[in-house]
Amino acid sequence: MDETATSGSAMTIQLVRKPPIGKKYDSLRIVLEGNHTLKQKLCMVAQAKFTLEHDHNIHFAGVTNVYMPLVDQWGHPLTHLPDGREIADYVLNINSPYHCAADHYRVG
Repeated sequence: MDETATSGSAMTIQLVRKPPIGKKYDSLRIVLEGNHTLKQKLCMVAQAKFTLEHDHNIHFAGVTNVYMPLVDQWGHPLTHLPDGREIADYVLNINSPYHCAADHYRVG
């Protein structure tokens, strides 16, 4: 079987093979299950990082998109920001804080 599982106290991390149809990109989809605080979600991302680095010897990633359905404390979907703007109309874009020489290298 093509699965790797890492067990924590209440969390299981599995690398599960995708079905042969529906694959769109050469990228790894990381699913963070359940409704949790943003802090808890970041801890789940840290677990994914640890798994990729220590179990699979992968230490780098390219441009990363995170899709996050926002919910209130009771798990109800949020559709608007507190100021009334529709969440679906916006993208939260974070520029890279790390500079890479290869991004600015010019041949000749």
